[in-house]
Amino acid sequence: MGCWEAQKGFCPRKGKGKGCKWCEGAPDSAGKGKGGGVWKPQFEKSWGSSWGGSSWGGKGKGKGKGKGKTPAKKTENALKVWVGGLPQKFSFKALQAHFDQAGKSTWAEGGKGGNGSVCYTTEAEVYNAMTLLNGSVFEGSILQVDQWVKKPTKADS
Repeated sequence: MGCWEAQKGFCPRKGKGKGCKWCEGAPDSAGKGKGGGVWKPQFEKSWGSSWGGSSWGGKGKGKGKGKGKTPAKKTENALKVWVGGLPQKFSFKALQAHFDQAGKSTWAEGGKGGNGSVCYTTEAEVYNAMTLLNGSVFEGSILQVDQWVKKPTKADS
């Protein structure tokens, strides 16, 4: 069965009655080519199994866009306070409610080692939080509240 144009008696790629390199892999092309299976045009062939399962290669999902930034990372450093001495387990809503005493907080989060941050909309609220809530008791723990300072990187030292 070879090239469909060769069946008509002429293949424009090779000449009259001859097959071409594109149809040599066809199952009935007089034993030429790779053979085996149903012949597919080049644009329908897969990229190969070494790239993965899909026809365009790859593993399918890609790397993604990451977890995204929390509001604390998007907030300016001047509008955040550092909180130390947090208990092991606590509710972030309770922490935010505690810091709402100094002004309306926009975000509160805790991290490793009993540290966390609280974000505000104005610098006056940040100042109020540092003066009013430093040394306050939150769920049995005495809190340290200070101005947010960006963690120094290796390049800075």
